[in-house]
Amino acid sequence: MSFSWNFLCATLCELHRHGAETGKRSCSLIALMILGVTWLVASGEIDVSFPNIAAFASIMTAYCIKIGVPWSLTIFIAPISAIPFGILSAVLINTFNFPALIATIAVASVATSVARIFNNGQPLYLAQSSDFVEFIVYGKLFGIFPVLFLIVLALFLFVQWLQNNTTIGQHLYALGENRRAALEAGISEKRIIMNIFVLSALLAGVSGVLLAASFSSGQPRIGGSFFIDGLTAVFLGSLVIKFGRPNVLGSLFGAVIIATLSNGITILGIPFYAGTIAKGLSMVLCVGVMVWQRSKLANTSASRAG
Repeated sequence: MSFSWNFLCATLCELHRHGAETGKRSCSLIALMILGVTWLVASGEIDVSFPNIAAFASIMTAYCIKIGVPWSLTIFIAPISAIPFGILSAVLINTFNFPALIATIAVASVATSVARIFNNGQPLYLAQSSDFVEFIVYGKLFGIFPVLFLIVLALFLFVQWLQNNTTIGQHLYALGENRRAALEAGISEKRIIMNIFVLSALLAGVSGVLLAASFSSGQPRIGGSFFIDGLTAVFLGSLVIKFGRPNVLGSLFGAVIIATLSNGITILGIPFYAGTIAKGLSMVLCVGVMVWQRSKLANTSASRAG
């Protein structure tokens, strides 16, 4: 646990030294998007629909404001409207036995298509802003600490505690490392998958609200720009604290690294595709190491059973 805290402190220092305000905001949004995805990967599933759901929630936010819904309701309506996409993913997996990758690709396509209905696929600008939401996105506590990052940090610490100190985390890792043994032990696979997909969609929806406030518009096509960043952060984080095992503090560290890399590329004037290549190669490397680690654990379990 002390190792986790040391890495957390190092993460905050890294962000403070190298991250401009935009980088810190980007880091917070990516981290929030991938929190639920981290638990899905830990359980042996995957979700590639999270950026598309966030894009849907951003356009839903702008649409609600356009038709006169107050911000006080919009900040709840937009994230809740994202939940059906998570339910759809879970139903495809639990009921129709779709592989998680195929199911979430399909759901991502549905979310993108629905988002494009609202304004013919074009950005929808916010008719009015909210002082409260802008404070969350741009505000600073004591003029120093970004409010959004502090909220995300507190959420990650709470979820890390759940992961390490409750049966939730034990069941997640049990499913990811040896699903047959987990099922024989009575762990409810379908219920866990449903709950985590709903959580992933809800957090993506919250990210969408913050994206709309950040860009002053709903962006139905913005999902693709967060796809590589988000998944790379999750897999990169799996090599940091619990080697080969996706975990929430690791994902936070991964989001910081990705945001710092993106910010550095922008400052240095390096072509954006160079950063995309670097992130893609990092993701391939991290996935390879994680697969090797899980294979090693499976072989060890088989040897003991024999």
